[in-house]
Amino acid sequence: MMDKNRDYFAYGLRIRSSVALPFRAAPAPDGESRAAADVTLSVGATPPQLPNPAAKRRLETVAWEAAPDAFLIRVDNEVRCLVTDGCSILVEPLGGGEREMGAFLVGSPFAALLQQRGLTTLGAGAVKAEAGAALFAGSEGADKSALLGALVEHGCALLSDGFTGVEASADGRFLALPAATYRRLPAARLCTEPTAVRAFYVLKAHQGADIEIRPASWAEAYEALLQHTYRPRFLHGLGRQSAHFRTVGEMASQVPVFQVRRPASSFQLDALAERIAAHLKSEAAAHPPPPPSDKVAKETSLRESNPAIVVSRRRQMIGGLRGWDSLLEQAEAALRRKLAADPNDAEALLRLGDLRRGEGRLDAALDAYRRALELRPVYPKASWLCAVLGGADLPDAPRAPDAWPAPFVRVRNFLPADEHAALLSRMLAGREHFGEPAGVGAGYVPDPMTRNNSEANRRFAAEAQLGFEPRLRKLAEDAAPRLGMRVLGAYRLDLKVRTYQTGEFYAAHSDFSEGDSTPREINYVYYLHRRPKSFSGGDLLLHDGAGVSSFTRLEPEDNSIVLFPSRCVHEVTEVKCDPGDFGAGRFSLNGAFWKPRADGC
Repeated sequence: MMDKNRDYFAYGLRIRSSVALPFRAAPAPDGESRAAADVTLSVGATPPQLPNPAAKRRLETVAWEAAPDAFLIRVDNEVRCLVTDGCSILVEPLGGGEREMGAFLVGSPFAALLQQRGLTTLGAGAVKAEAGAALFAGSEGADKSALLGALVEHGCALLSDGFTGVEASADGRFLALPAATYRRLPAARLCTEPTAVRAFYVLKAHQGADIEIRPASWAEAYEALLQHTYRPRFLHGLGRQSAHFRTVGEMASQVPVFQVRRPASSFQLDALAERIAAHLKSEAAAHPPPPPSDKVAKETSLRESNPAIVVSRRRQMIGGLRGWDSLLEQAEAALRRKLAADPNDAEALLRLGDLRRGEGRLDAALDAYRRALELRPVYPKASWLCAVLGGADLPDAPRAPDAWPAPFVRVRNFLPADEHAALLSRMLAGREHFGEPAGVGAGYVPDPMTRNNSEANRRFAAEAQLGFEPRLRKLAEDAAPRLGMRVLGAYRLDLKVRTYQTGEFYAAHSDFSEGDSTPREINYVYYLHRRPKSFSGGDLLLHDGAGVSSFTRLEPEDNSIVLFPSRCVHEVTEVKCDPGDFGAGRFSLNGAFWKPRADGC
């Protein structure tokens, strides 16, 4: 029988539920006196579908849909659940039992709820040690639960044994939120307070005989945190994907990540727990999060004055990339050794192509993909990439298109030489027209932590659009099949004139308007600048998908244009040029094709 308004405390929230949950009904944290619940969970009728989902997916008996502030999930013949606004869960039984319902609710529905509240969900269990919180992730079969139990026996307190919710605190730390479901543990063995994250461990097996623990580089840490995000596919539909990328970058800069390799032939649970417990007391404790700087304090003040702005310490991320080139060299060397041993290794060729694509060497990437396809004629990802880079129409969509390389069309020498020269001349002579900071989000407000560049006034943009729009519409009609899109004849077109000067950038984001009945569907960017190019950076990175670290790099080329789907997560890397020479910067015309309303307007 279902409980009546029972209170639970998990993830720092008071949860009032009429359904029995496997969370322990622990006492409220010290100082907790509010009677009102942060989250209400009740039983009632749920809609069969969302009106305007931004993302949806079905896998065997489970199907879900997501839009900003709304998430709907169904398990066939068992339960359907609606999560809204980060504070309400409505569940409708479809035949499943109460115990199974409770176990289901503390998985995907609670993950979506935390993501709606702006928290980070990591597929890791957590314990509290003397140094702080330690999180443990690994692939299926890594025996995380057994290790958590062993660490509790070694004196740690259990924080969470499912996935872990992480919150960014006002002072710049990352806090692991308690949500343990171990009912058999005494209260003294459970942590009920948010705890600063001091270490993140990734568990792997290897063929050696010893237990090895080594620190991860920034790039490896970033990859590990993305890989072990819990329910990452929800983020795009909920409008949280870009914020998640930024948060993961911050965590990789602040939280030490360690790779733990234990013998595959034997688990050695006690030895592993002892080794990690000792490591937590020594090396992990020796790497505490840095104290908040003046810049962090200013960002915190900005966030508190405008909660809609998500703060990102991008400079820390850039600093962590200093070792990126050497990592790429190591990866390429490893692949070349693999291909030298077996020239017919199609998987190694595919990975080599991905490496070349991320470097911006697209011809070399295409050559690698074609060689992989010759070796394995039925190779969907290689076929897709050959079509994208070779300028062909796309093959049938893959089963998970949101995690595959984004299609794009690039055309060089787009404008006739005289039109290009006239437009560039106006750009370089019109510094006074570029006084407006470009914005982000639904309100299009300036956010220098996410985006830092300038755009020209509307009159300047309207004049530039007059001769540009007819050519762009013709190109878009021809390019649509290569983007997997339909004809765009009736679509509304907007155009902005922008410049990136030294130090300016645009962090990873998607321009698709989730929940909008007239969304953007195709983005375009037309580049023009001095020759020879007097800046570096400003590359367009088209990310392969949510939680995927690979991308296609497109260097800005004068008088070239690139079109790509608006759903694609993309960014502009930081520009470097002479700060005293406005004409040395990166200039562009860019915008999108917007789907028309039902009335054709």
